[in-house]
Amino acid sequence: MELSKLALTIFQEIKVPRMQAFAHRMLSIGYGELGNDAQAMAEAQNFLAYAKKVQNPVWSKSALSLLGSLHQKFGRKQDAIATYQAALAIKTDTQVLGGDSGIYAGLAMVYRDLNQPSVAIAYYKDAINGIQQVRRNIQGLPPQLQNSFLQATYDFGGVKVSDIYKQLADLLRQLGQDTEAFQVVELLKIQELREFTRSVDLKADIPLTRGEQKIKEAQSNLIAFGQRVYECEQKKCPQLQELITQRDNLNREFIHKVNEIVNSINFKDPNLIYPGKFLDAATSIVQSQPGTIMISPLVFDDKIVIFLASRGVVVKSIEVKGIGQQQLKSTVERYRQLLQNSSDIAEVKATSKQLYDWLIKPIEAELKNNKIQNLVFALDSYTRYIPMSSLFDGSKYLVENYQVSTVISASLTNLGEPLPPGTENTQVLAVGLSDQVTGFNPLPNVPKELEAIVHENAKSSTGIYPGLKLLNKAFDFSTLRSNLSGKKILHIATHGAFVPEEPTASYILSGKGEKIPITDIQLLQNLGSINLVVLSACETALGGHIKNGVEISGISSFFIGNGKASAAIASLWQVNDASTTLLMQEFYHNLASGKMTKSSALRQAQLSLLHGLDSKGKNLDERGIKVTPTPGKPARASNASGFSHPYYWAPFILIGNGL
Repeated sequence: MELSKLALTIFQEIKVPRMQAFAHRMLSIGYGELGNDAQAMAEAQNFLAYAKKVQNPVWSKSALSLLGSLHQKFGRKQDAIATYQAALAIKTDTQVLGGDSGIYAGLAMVYRDLNQPSVAIAYYKDAINGIQQVRRNIQGLPPQLQNSFLQATYDFGGVKVSDIYKQLADLLRQLGQDTEAFQVVELLKIQELREFTRSVDLKADIPLTRGEQKIKEAQSNLIAFGQRVYECEQKKCPQLQELITQRDNLNREFIHKVNEIVNSINFKDPNLIYPGKFLDAATSIVQSQPGTIMISPLVFDDKIVIFLASRGVVVKSIEVKGIGQQQLKSTVERYRQLLQNSSDIAEVKATSKQLYDWLIKPIEAELKNNKIQNLVFALDSYTRYIPMSSLFDGSKYLVENYQVSTVISASLTNLGEPLPPGTENTQVLAVGLSDQVTGFNPLPNVPKELEAIVHENAKSSTGIYPGLKLLNKAFDFSTLRSNLSGKKILHIATHGAFVPEEPTASYILSGKGEKIPITDIQLLQNLGSINLVVLSACETALGGHIKNGVEISGISSFFIGNGKASAAIASLWQVNDASTTLLMQEFYHNLASGKMTKSSALRQAQLSLLHGLDSKGKNLDERGIKVTPTPGKPARASNASGFSHPYYWAPFILIGNGL
């Protein structure tokens, strides 16, 4: 609100003639956000008048789109439809780039509010396909230029791009089309990841069903007529009022036609496969081991919708009303603060129970009735900051009842071969930093950690797996790259920094104290043969206020996914050095038994700390990727009562293939 007021002051001072069009547009948006309908409309009309004066069709389309969004925002639905149609009638080069996606989204929201869901769904799909097209066309441009272009192209009247996907998924779900809705949720995760990393490619569009295609064909007559009305307005022709009356009649006929189409055609198309073959990917995940279910919560302003995918690709959704983004955000922030400060366990459990009641209790019966043992989460928004294993049902943590893992999305999960049985065929490359370097404290337990994991010759009495250790000055990007071939596990124990606003500025620290850009990870050609990357010192969450959590998926995607490693283990906050070393030793010991999957090995290691495994070490230095600096001293925890507090074992999450 304050930013909008500041923007108004700035743009009112602009006197440069050609900049005035931009100023009118921004003033209109600002007044709209402040709820001032009259002023917002007046500035939008000024923008349109200037666009017509200089005969700029791109500006005219933008102005009409803005007017449509204001009509929609302030409840004038029919005016919004007419204005959006007039905008669509103007042909510009931006349509080739997918620039009409904002108009389609606006029409979708209007028809949703008018209880015309079938029409709304068709336009939501057009909007998303336009977004996909824009992404494809600007791929390869410099990041800042991409962001500027997208900001100019996506004029959704204040609605975020991710909300377009969510609104479509929710509308499909309300019509009983859970399977289709689930696939849109998967598509959203790809879109968010592409926006964050600017590296994920998705070439396919969402296909329209036969009924939706019929609706679009009927709508085309209205758009063509909108062109006549627009041209008449431009020329101020005497037939304008007559044409407007005809347009209104055509709109009434269109709604009647839509009702006929809806009543005559089955809009549910179970054979319709969305881009990326999301259903095939989800099927592979839930059938990878018995008793597995995929859980995808979707966070809205006023509710949470939980999608479940089980064996046989049975998809269903459960709505949790009255819990929206802000309440969830504040609770997650409080929970993370309690965990990271190793707060009183009773307070931690009480807050954890609240999150459990919102995210797990609504599906508790499903899990028990179907004898579910393995929970695979594909998380959304603020739920990405929650260590799901630590959710408390009143008597036990989730990790005590289930194996828990997460995936970035179903289609980006690499379900390749599991690790070979035994240890002799699993080579490990373990790299780390223990020395103090400029700006970073020493991690004295790292050498012990690497020694416990890797033995470099058959005569060694320590180390679980054969392989190579690169510690301190022996570890840099060159040695990492040249020694990765033939390895199945990559273990990284070092500091680093992660910049949420600009992922390309993120890095991990080499043993020489040099910054290895996170984007350079993509240059590791042998990463695709790696089964598991363990980031035992990498924190992927924020040091300050949480955002939308996509950075957790983003940083993970540099290591795992199609053509990359199968899975990664990372931590959600700065972790205790001694407890991490102990947990990692237990994890690798469990994994080497050949009797456990990766997710099971991590679970048992966490249970070992939870149920009393202790260490004589007193070192409390924390390791982790530091994000936005938090004012004051970093949280430190006491191990006087052992490592049973979730602070020690909960931050570690397995992302990707848990087998």
